[in-house]
Amino acid sequence: MKRRGALVMSALLMTSLLSGCGGGQSDAEKTQEAAQTQAQGENQSQAEAGETAAVNPDATEVLFWISLSGGMGETIEEIVNNYNASQDKVHVTVEFQGNYYDMAAKLQTAVTSGEMPHVAQLEMGRTKMFADYGVLQDMTELAQETGLDTSMFFEGLMSSCDWGEGLYALPFNRSTPMFYYNKDMFEEVGLDPEAPPQTWDELKEYAAKLSIPDERWGFEMPIDAWFYEAFIMQSDGRILNEDETDIGFNNETGTEPLAMWKSMISEGIMKAPPGKEYNSYEAARSDFSAGITGMIVTSSGDLGTLNSSCDFEVGTAFLPKNTRFGVPTGGANVVMMAGLEEDSAATMDFLKYLTSPEVAAYWATKTGYVPSSQAAADTDVYQEYISANGNAKTALEQMQYTDIPRPINEDYPQIHSEIMMTEIQRCIEEPSYTPEQAVTAISEQTKALLAK
Repeated sequence: MKRRGALVMSALLMTSLLSGCGGGQSDAEKTQEAAQTQAQGENQSQAEAGETAAVNPDATEVLFWISLSGGMGETIEEIVNNYNASQDKVHVTVEFQGNYYDMAAKLQTAVTSGEMPHVAQLEMGRTKMFADYGVLQDMTELAQETGLDTSMFFEGLMSSCDWGEGLYALPFNRSTPMFYYNKDMFEEVGLDPEAPPQTWDELKEYAAKLSIPDERWGFEMPIDAWFYEAFIMQSDGRILNEDETDIGFNNETGTEPLAMWKSMISEGIMKAPPGKEYNSYEAARSDFSAGITGMIVTSSGDLGTLNSSCDFEVGTAFLPKNTRFGVPTGGANVVMMAGLEEDSAATMDFLKYLTSPEVAAYWATKTGYVPSSQAAADTDVYQEYISANGNAKTALEQMQYTDIPRPINEDYPQIHSEIMMTEIQRCIEEPSYTPEQAVTAISEQTKALLAK
């Protein structure tokens, strides 16, 4: 195994795990990983059991590090086992490494030691940072040689994989924010269960009708930077300005969402979930399932969980718009680590299989993530899935509104998870802290970071 230079190792070790790698975990993984981590031992045991089949001693060994366990980890194991059984020249082994924060830390350690995996499941916001440090393999030529047509992937997913400097990732478990509502509760208060709110004004109107003082709230969502991004995009805003020296929402685009949330909470029609990060997502899901709230925004990857936990009919819709519909994407890509060029052809063969339309479609039907390409969405298995699960169409149809990309900047994970998250949560939690103060603070801290 080849090792990277000492300069790269030093640069990686100097990167703060909690800041440089802390942002962007914004979808189903964030809500599920705390519970999934305890399943690590179970998944590893299943992996060992799956290794009882004879392996060609001449096969190229490929190590795949993942950040999903539980049922999702089992599905990855199943896909890998199917790949291994389909040929005998490459043998892939899966190892669970914990959540995205854990993965970033372990990859940094692995790079310094030289004991790297061939493939890793890397949160999308971290891709450029790792690529800039030179530890990710540019897969452009390998993809061409293998016949992998990257133009098939949705453009909204590829912005974090290929930003004009090379192909450093391929879409894997990707999602968008999604709007869920209680159809039974809509009927109860005289709202059309087939007509969810389409605008921010309608969201406030519906939330007021669904609310019962101190008993039930019409709306809830985690106060998370991922959703804040969505509301900025719904006013046709940009997260960073054009030359990436400051935020692009230091105006009403940034203050209006915070002002709306604060006013809805003060009016008793929006419930601010307790806790942060993992806890806030779990609280939103639990409150919705219990009938404490009538509408929520969370990840499209939560569809399966909500369908199974709710004893009422769940509806899904696009996030309500301001001047336009808009959502960011989230989740993780798969990346090939540099320094293992002797195994790169075998690794690319596996990645071509993993991201193929048929496998991507199967993955989407088993997990709730969006299919990574239109070709995957057009497969029989996915079409049958959405025919039987109408709510699953929403995430796919919403992909047309992912045209405003999240920033591809190595400092953006810190801006997202530390600066934006801290300020918007403070704004919601402290009555005297205004949206204008929050956005100004985000701007000042972002400018200082980007100027370094």
